[in-house]
Amino acid sequence: MNTEVPATPRPTVFLSYASEDRRAAQLIRDALPDYGLEVWYDESDLVGGDAWDQKIRRQIRECDYFMPVISAHTEARHEGYFRREWRLAVERTLDMADDHVFLLPVVIDQTTEAGARVPEKFRAVQWLRLPEGRPTAALAAVCRRLLSGEPAQAPAPAPPGPPGPSGRPGRPSGQGLAPERQAPGHGSAPQSAFPAFPHEEPGQRIRFGFQVAGWALQSAWIGFKRLPRWVRIGIYIWAAIVLMSRGCSSPHDHSADGSADRHGPPISATQAEKLRQIAQTHQTGNWTAADTAHLIAQVAKELPAEESGGSSADAPVLAIPFASPADDSAAQKLAGSVFAQVYGRLAIANHGKVALADHPLPALDPTAAQAQARAHDSNYIVYGGITGSAPNQQLAVSIVEADDATVLWSKSYAAAGADPTAIAADVSANIRPYTDD
Repeated sequence: MNTEVPATPRPTVFLSYASEDRRAAQLIRDALPDYGLEVWYDESDLVGGDAWDQKIRRQIRECDYFMPVISAHTEARHEGYFRREWRLAVERTLDMADDHVFLLPVVIDQTTEAGARVPEKFRAVQWLRLPEGRPTAALAAVCRRLLSGEPAQAPAPAPPGPPGPSGRPGRPSGQGLAPERQAPGHGSAPQSAFPAFPHEEPGQRIRFGFQVAGWALQSAWIGFKRLPRWVRIGIYIWAAIVLMSRGCSSPHDHSADGSADRHGPPISATQAEKLRQIAQTHQTGNWTAADTAHLIAQVAKELPAEESGGSSADAPVLAIPFASPADDSAAQKLAGSVFAQVYGRLAIANHGKVALADHPLPALDPTAAQAQARAHDSNYIVYGGITGSAPNQQLAVSIVEADDATVLWSKSYAAAGADPTAIAADVSANIRPYTDD
């Protein structure tokens, strides 16, 4: 009587992959049966009418080995059914002994373990590299050990890890499926491969946009980590300095009207409001020495006690009252208001560096301004006046060098609907560099 010995069932392998890696997975699927392993693969084993999700779960529960295919595509995708399969496989390992081989990670490109978006359990074993899914001698060796019942995890020759809290040597690193060549630069952090560009699926434009943004950020970070160490340290130091300089910047870095003053300390909001009030009393077309003395006295009240006392006789900048037609009250109001605020801003922020003339210029002539500057021993002059006739009137303001009457800056502002405070802020910002001379 002949008794047939039943054939020993071949070990089963569940092959898990992202859809973008289907071609590589097919090559692995075709190679494993030649090495004596049976592969469960969704395209071949899922037939019509099967409860797809339930069958996958059952196969993961019952397979002998779980082989996740890792690549730049899995790195780039933050969502996918393959991640559910990975999680189910990891959950199954919780009921297994620590030395039992179940996970057989394979990587099909240059993706490295460091920083890879895989479950932590995958890093407990060494990855098998199959470029583009092509079988290698290492894959054949692993399959032979699995069929023979030998341990598939061979400790790699590596020094013990650092001592743990109890003083005993830590767990050595480098254990995995099979000993592989160490990456260049052993002892330094491995470099991650750049992720593959995301694939746009129909009807997923918004999702694709987020994936592209994530891909760009991840690629930039990987590129940054590949820079030489000294370059990265320099960038860190530069970023820290920028953050500290911005965080420690004084609230006085901005003027009271909200615009950044470009030179020198600006005035406070209270002082700006006070200057607006002072300007209301200097809206006249017949500016006299009395008006000059009155403005000096009013502005002096806004200075610290130790700095008050009028304008300097040899200040580097001379402010000449802005001229306006004697028969145009609107023009007189604009010219007087702007000038009073210009002088006030400069005097408060740069006391002792701005002198004040007694009378406007008879004509907006740099030569006439030059003569007044020499009388006050000043190097620069700011003067201006209303030009043209309504409704096209403009307030022209100039900054002139006293030595040769060179116009250093000039600007005209439309009088209709003009904001005296805004004009005064702009003029004082442009004259302020010359107060440092």
